[in-house]
Amino acid sequence: MFNSATSAFFDFYKYSFIDRILIKIQTRALGVKFERLFIIIPVLIYMNNTDRQKLTSNAKEYLFDTIKPKNLATLVYDRIILQLLAYKNDENLYNQDKKKAFDILRQNIQLYLVVDTILDDDFMEQKEEIKNIIKEEYDKAYSISDHCSNLLRFQEQHFIN
Repeated sequence: MFNSATSAFFDFYKYSFIDRILIKIQTRALGVKFERLFIIIPVLIYMNNTDRQKLTSNAKEYLFDTIKPKNLATLVYDRIILQLLAYKNDENLYNQDKKKAFDILRQNIQLYLVVDTILDDDFMEQKEEIKNIIKEEYDKAYSISDHCSNLLRFQEQHFIN
């Protein structure tokens, strides 16, 4: 699953035990917005096996453009890298977070802007794949049965007149 470029990418980031704890403590109370980013962005990067370095660069650029002050953007970026390193060691964690990420995107479609920004035109296939998965989950979650559909049509006809 890991080629030499991917292995070199993960070996580039070294955090001591104390650094990891400090990053997690400093970022744990940032709020829901950042918690969503901590799930979505690492999943986007880890999904791609070919060019994680470019996706990481795109994510870093996105974070530094949208988060002020810069030291907060650096902390968020470090937390995302820690999450990527955790995925390398635990594939089950990645699968759980992938499901969470798609649920978050389904519930708040405005966060698809993050996907669209990080996955630029070089990653159209992955962007289409994610779009289709989100569309399927959205359709499944927000569909109504035939019986409920008939009741809804009856109510619309009754209350419109």
